[in-house]
Amino acid sequence: MTTTTKGKACSHRRLLAAILLAGFAFVNQAQATDWVSLVWQNDLFTGRDGGGYTNGIFASLYQVADSGPIDEPVLTKPLSWMLNDRFELAFNEHSIGQAMVTPADITKPVPDPNDVPYAGLLIYRASRVVVDGNIADMIRTTVGVVGPASLAEQSQKFIHKVVGSKEPQGWDYQLKNEPVFALRRARVWRQELSRMADVVLLAQARAGNLESAVGGGAIVRFGHGLQRSFATTLLQQGRTSSPAAVERGWYVYAGFEADYVFNNILVNGNTYRESPSSDLRHEQMSFTAGISYAWDDVSLTFGYKSGTKIDTHASSRDNFGTLSLAWKL
Repeated sequence: MTTTTKGKACSHRRLLAAILLAGFAFVNQAQATDWVSLVWQNDLFTGRDGGGYTNGIFASLYQVADSGPIDEPVLTKPLSWMLNDRFELAFNEHSIGQAMVTPADITKPVPDPNDVPYAGLLIYRASRVVVDGNIADMIRTTVGVVGPASLAEQSQKFIHKVVGSKEPQGWDYQLKNEPVFALRRARVWRQELSRMADVVLLAQARAGNLESAVGGGAIVRFGHGLQRSFATTLLQQGRTSSPAAVERGWYVYAGFEADYVFNNILVNGNTYRESPSSDLRHEQMSFTAGISYAWDDVSLTFGYKSGTKIDTHASSRDNFGTLSLAWKL
C-alpha cells in the first residue's frame, strides 16, 4: 500500500469514527425522548431526477421541557448566550441524516464541469428552541462530513434501483472527504390574523464551511391549533427540515424565504482541496407549501419546495417534495 493510500485510509477511519461518535450521542438521547420523526425528501416527488438537491433522509429525536427538566445539548451550549433565560416552553432536537446534490444529467460518466458536482453529506445536528409568547428562538450546531464517507453514492444507487430510475454514472467525480460544520441562529414572530389563520415571520443567520448565509421569510398558515405549533416553523428553514402540527392540530401553509448565501460546500466544492465545483448563486429564493395534520400521538406532513437556481450556470435548483412522520413515545 502506498503512502498516499495509507493516508486516505487513515483519513476515512477518522471521519467514520467521528460519525460513529455522533451516532452514539444521538442514540444516548433516546432514553429521554418525547417525540421521534422521520423525514424523507426527494425530487422524484416532483417528477425530476437530478439537478440540484435530489435526496435527503433524516431521523430526529425531540425532548420537550413541559414533560420534565431537560439539559441543553452539548453542541449548542457555546451558542446559549444568544437565548433568553426566561421562556414558557423549550425543546431540544437531535438529528442524524444524509443528503446529496447531483448534476442535472446523471447519465454522464464524466459530469459537465459547469454543473453542480456530485456531493454527499452525512450530518449530526443539535438544536435548542425556546418559546416566549408569540416569539420563538433557535440555536443549532451541525457537524458532519462530505465526500465518499457520507455513503451518498451507495444510497442513491440503491434508491434508484428500487424505484427503477436511471443509475447515476458520475459519482467517481464527487467531492472529497472533508469534515464540515455550521452554526445557526434563528427567530420567528407569530402574528394572529384570525382564529384560524396567522403569519409567521422568520429571520436567520448561519455560518460554517458547510454553508454561510443570512436571510428571512414568511409563512402563512390556516388551520387549528396554530399557537401550539408555530415554533415548529423554525424547523422549516433550510432544506433539511419541515414544520409539524401537534396535539390534534392541523394546518395548510405557504411561504417564501430569501437568502444571501456566502458559501455552500455542496456547490463551491471542497474548501482546502481541489475538487469539482460550480459557481454559487449568492441571491437565492425558495417557495414552500404543504399540509400538516396531527392526531393525539402522530403527526404527518407533506410539503413541497421550489427554489431558484443554486448556481450561476442555471443548471440546478432546489425542487423537491417532503414527507414527514412524527410520533410520540
